[in-house]
Amino acid sequence: MKKNFRFYDNRQKYLLFVTTTNEKNQIADAIRPYVNKIKPQKPGIKIFDAGMGDGSLLMNVMRQCHVSNPTIPLLVSTKEISIEDVRLGLEKLPDRFIEHKNTVFVISNLHYAEAANLKSNNLQKQKKINWHVVKLKGDTSIEFSQQLRKQNEFLEKKWNIEINKKTGNPTYKEPSVMVIYREDQEFNVNELIPTKNNSENKFDLIIASQPYRSRITAEKKVRYVIEPMIKALKSKGKLLTIHASGKDPANDIIKKIWPKEDPFPSLGNSIIAYLKKNLDKQILQKLSFKDKKNIKCKLRALPNEISGSIATSLIFSAWNAAIYVNQMDDDKVMKAEKKSNYEKVVKNIVAKNKGLYFNNEIFVIEKN
Repeated sequence: MKKNFRFYDNRQKYLLFVTTTNEKNQIADAIRPYVNKIKPQKPGIKIFDAGMGDGSLLMNVMRQCHVSNPTIPLLVSTKEISIEDVRLGLEKLPDRFIEHKNTVFVISNLHYAEAANLKSNNLQKQKKINWHVVKLKGDTSIEFSQQLRKQNEFLEKKWNIEINKKTGNPTYKEPSVMVIYREDQEFNVNELIPTKNNSENKFDLIIASQPYRSRITAEKKVRYVIEPMIKALKSKGKLLTIHASGKDPANDIIKKIWPKEDPFPSLGNSIIAYLKKNLDKQILQKLSFKDKKNIKCKLRALPNEISGSIATSLIFSAWNAAIYVNQMDDDKVMKAEKKSNYEKVVKNIVAKNKGLYFNNEIFVIEKN
């Protein structure tokens, strides 16, 4: 099956988006009030990030946890199939083990329905699961950095992907789990450390930021992401779902070039309505649907890039942000780039709005 290469899979453009917008910081700021409201219970605070990406957002959340509860042991579990993103995340991790010593960090390449409990649903693959424990020695960030860098060998051997023959989507070749903590804190965090035979967990806070393709149905968003995450919540736990929502200048660019495109057919209201109609009643009775609001994010630009003649680099960054947020397929993007009018469209909309911004929607599901 030939896989349609999607813009959302394009690593170079993803990294350009991350470094030229303030999205990660804005989402982190929106998450902070929920981190502050966590009431720790023994053995510690448990947070799950449903897709680490390059780790920028997660590191911010870990900082927030330290400020709110500087002495409470912390379990941070996450998933990421991209070996490149795992490397970037591990590079950002050493300082977290200096500031918050009693941290256990877990990362796997498993699917949403598997990652919270660290077990593959494929019995044949589960038999071959790679369970890798890293006990950091020393007490300086440079020592931790050097030890985490050495994990590249494990990643290169065990973090490989293959293409699902039925769906054409990437999946893990072998299920792999990496568990990281400071050796000198093992006694303090022992109850938080998952093992191959005792890996199930329930979480105080689950963050699902841009976890699915925007164009798939509410049914698929629930089945593949939302429902498994709901099941991984502990009592009083909260699931924060964040996704792009349109009605912004970035979406205006898309509509000008592709008038028939509808990147966001099923947002929070559709997902919640589907849950209320289709979720098991026993589960539904335990849920509360809380805040739903927009997070405004923007493209970073120097004032003179907008007030004067709009620079080519700004046009390129704005175009990249617009097609990334709206998840445009690469084949459509390449066809549009062969025509010169897309630059004019971007320039006019950036000038009109004195920059470029885009909206993300956040909605909260709490387990009673």
